[in-house]
Amino acid sequence: MLEQQKQLYQQICAYELDDPSHEIGFLDHLIRANGWSRPFGLRAIEEYRKFVFLALVADHQVTPSDQVDQVWHLHLLFSEAYWNDFCPRVLGRPLHHHPAKGGQAERDRFHELYRATIRSYRQHFGEPPADLWPPVDVRFGRDLQMQRGRIRRPLRSWRLWRWSVPMGGLLIGLGVIGSALASAAAGTSSDPPPESGDFLLDVVICLIVFASSLMLGFLVSSWLLRPLLLQPSSLSAIPQLDDEHLAYLSAGPTRVLELGLASLVQQGVLRPNPSTRQLVLIGRIDETMPGIAQQMLTVYRQLAPYGQTEVAYTDIATRSRYDFKSRREFLQSHELLLKGLAEAIAQLEIPLVMIFIPIYLLSVQNNPHFLGLMLPPCFLGFWLGVKQPSGRTLWGDAVLHHYHSASTQAHPLQRIALLGPKAMTGGRLDDLRSLIENVEADSAAACGC
Repeated sequence: MLEQQKQLYQQICAYELDDPSHEIGFLDHLIRANGWSRPFGLRAIEEYRKFVFLALVADHQVTPSDQVDQVWHLHLLFSEAYWNDFCPRVLGRPLHHHPAKGGQAERDRFHELYRATIRSYRQHFGEPPADLWPPVDVRFGRDLQMQRGRIRRPLRSWRLWRWSVPMGGLLIGLGVIGSALASAAAGTSSDPPPESGDFLLDVVICLIVFASSLMLGFLVSSWLLRPLLLQPSSLSAIPQLDDEHLAYLSAGPTRVLELGLASLVQQGVLRPNPSTRQLVLIGRIDETMPGIAQQMLTVYRQLAPYGQTEVAYTDIATRSRYDFKSRREFLQSHELLLKGLAEAIAQLEIPLVMIFIPIYLLSVQNNPHFLGLMLPPCFLGFWLGVKQPSGRTLWGDAVLHHYHSASTQAHPLQRIALLGPKAMTGGRLDDLRSLIENVEADSAAACGC
């Protein structure tokens, strides 16, 4: 930083944003409007000062993060101080706020300006804080969808597990009582037909027994069986995973294919066409390209008719065309994915519950005794307690959480491996995300979802 630039930055830092005549100061306005903590608000103001400095010294137009933009918006509301004091006296020139005009070209321009702003920030101040200068896909994705909430914070919600023990004990107690009543009410075959009131009582008893037995099975399996089947829950070191293994661990084969397409689009080999749902070959094929990208190009050659360059996205992204066995075995060897009996349980589907309930009701009608009422929902609870739709072990969940916690510093392809299409931003990757969203919308419409 040059001496003249240091003096400018010192002047910007020395400028007092708070007006002594205001009972509610600038910082209080800022944190109340955004629901921020006081330390976070102070850090956002410091980043705003750096942004203003970059706006004056950078050789390009600068674009703030959403957090810094909120500070700028508030400063603009103090219009007299901003235009009559801050800009002429401290900056020496006006600093205007230019909102986006909309459209694909404008979006691409702001993406590139934000990247250029981050590069200039690193040149003058080092690495920017990720919570105040997030990656471009977060800046123009999640942060654009932020809605400023009410100032008063709602009561903290109670998690289900906080109530699992007392509620489980209560339901189990009610189940035992209900089962005893059901057994006593069964009587002998010479008893007269039950009245409507007795029938309703039997239904209530059955529901209580079902719920309590289900909770009992779930608690036992989640506390005892789940740790055994989904072990190990921790190892000595986090394994180093490449992007493809990380994509498979995160969301299976579909995410690996999305990663491969993103790599090809980013390298300028393929161009997505969201309106036609097709991928167009526009670049030279690199025969040494490793991993899933090379496999996808091989499939592309097989599908593309001679002399044509367009192939439907659904044809390229068909999972059955690729072999994911080696990736799955690699993750299983590092105890990140389930295998054996645990893998078989993880592959069971929730709709089995819908089949189980009518079978249970029929069994209750034919055998309204203690074991007939308690055992079936207990087994169902056992299955629900160890069910792991993701197919990951507890250690696999911990490793994935580790990579997610560092995702703001990850390169674009690794963020796509972790987050999927929502991390596809900038130029052709925006088109790829739109194409995938269009294909998913078409699929949902076709099945009436």
